[in-house]
Amino acid sequence: VKKLGIVAVSNALPQDIACLAADRMLIFASYDNILHAFARNKEVVHTYEGHKARIHLLQPFGDHVISVDVDNVLIVWNIQSEEEYLQVDFDKTTFAVSAVLHPSTYLNKILLGSEQGSLQLWNIRSNKLLYSFPGWHLAVTTLEQAPAVDVVAVGLVSGHIIVHNIKFDETLMKFQQDWGPITAISFRTDGHPVMAAGSPIGHIALWDLEEKKLMCQMQDAHSTAVAGMSFVPGEPLLITNGADNAIRVWIFDGPGGTGRVLRSRMGHSAPPTKIRYHGQNGEQILSAGQDGTLQSFSTVHEKFNKSLGRGSINKKKSKKKGLKLDTMALPPITVFASEVAHQSDWDSIVACHQGYITCTTWNYQKTSMGAHKLRPEEFSKHKPIDICATAVDITSCGNFAVIGLSTGQIDVYNMQSGIHRGRYGKERAHEGAIRGVAVDGLNQLVITAGSEGLIKFWKFKTKNLVYSTELSFSPSGILLHRDSGILGIAFDDFSISVLDIETRKIVRTFSGHHGRINDMTFSPDGRWLITSSMDCTIKTWDLPSG
Repeated sequence: VKKLGIVAVSNALPQDIACLAADRMLIFASYDNILHAFARNKEVVHTYEGHKARIHLLQPFGDHVISVDVDNVLIVWNIQSEEEYLQVDFDKTTFAVSAVLHPSTYLNKILLGSEQGSLQLWNIRSNKLLYSFPGWHLAVTTLEQAPAVDVVAVGLVSGHIIVHNIKFDETLMKFQQDWGPITAISFRTDGHPVMAAGSPIGHIALWDLEEKKLMCQMQDAHSTAVAGMSFVPGEPLLITNGADNAIRVWIFDGPGGTGRVLRSRMGHSAPPTKIRYHGQNGEQILSAGQDGTLQSFSTVHEKFNKSLGRGSINKKKSKKKGLKLDTMALPPITVFASEVAHQSDWDSIVACHQGYITCTTWNYQKTSMGAHKLRPEEFSKHKPIDICATAVDITSCGNFAVIGLSTGQIDVYNMQSGIHRGRYGKERAHEGAIRGVAVDGLNQLVITAGSEGLIKFWKFKTKNLVYSTELSFSPSGILLHRDSGILGIAFDDFSISVLDIETRKIVRTFSGHHGRINDMTFSPDGRWLITSSMDCTIKTWDLPSG
């Protein structure tokens, strides 16, 4: 919690984890109808099999653990022997279990909430129903123990929160949120009488329990539902997470009791589409995802991770509208290129967006979208629908960006000013769409690949055509290893060729993939070529031996 760094990563379970709970020794995780217990944050030490349906509630309980499945079967397991201690079946029509809680100091007892709205207090040891609470005729979504004994907070599907005394069965106070069902509740235990409640749209409300009123709202704490929420015992810290793949620690030290983000870790909320190392030291990985964001992940420590945000046509307007209503958001990034030289002076990353003609620049230093929108002047007034940028590269000095379009034209722009600096070929460089561009390490040559099956070499400065090579097949992408001057070419027929740019001859050909080649990279010394493909394989090719 202090540094929000990963302490341990457990071994994987065969399917997605649906439920998670922990006591002081073990961590319980369930998938489908099987419950596992992890020890030392690493390996599975116990497995509990006996449910017929998917487990959806877990509650550790001293030497036992309680699990409830969607068919309304409650099983109490002995943790050490892995045996069933007790099984209780509930009737779905009268009491469908939707929440479970062990009230503190209530020995051997658990409180169950139902979709019908009633609550039941059970003694697990003697298997007796001790008391039925009539409830509020609305489904219970969550139960949480308050810092005071006998007091429980009940979250309802209507957005009501009832703070209830279960000893005398009387309601102490009632709150309502307008954002849908209550997803999580947590109480502050550092001397301030505050309760936090989460919602399915990512807002959090903080309620003052002494004055029985809303203290403040934290709008858009997450961009999806707040999944988990917990105050750190005895500290003014709240930890939240959600399906947007973010975990955030909020600290309450400001006026009016509002929280601010103290630390956060986030990844992509949709699959990444392209990853590249930023710089030569291998300490940062730039990653573009289908969620439209560009993020930088550190291989040293999570605290150096940063998000460069999501692409936007007009940043000012996007900020005003907020995440949910943003009509200015750009489509996801498909390819990008980055260079560390001059990154403290101006933008160092240039990116193409899916089906979009304009390329955007990004500033790594400021961790934000950059100043320039790079597109040919003839399209500055009207945007064509069927033309898009397909390939991009930055020179090793960080001064120029070379961008290829689906029409076959290739333009050069200055990175500092965003000014158009010329075009290769008379009208266009290739007859077909551009499948790849690369600039060599000394800004002498630009190598371009077109879908019609040609690879062309151009003088960088004068923009004259030097040489053209015909390929046996249409290329799907190219990659240049600048230090050794070898060019990897991936083809639409799933084969790979390696071309030496000094002699301009193909020196190696590899075949073996059965799907489209998504990406390629050379080892730093240029002896290996590693390719990844849609056939779910990553292959390493040894260039010297072929």
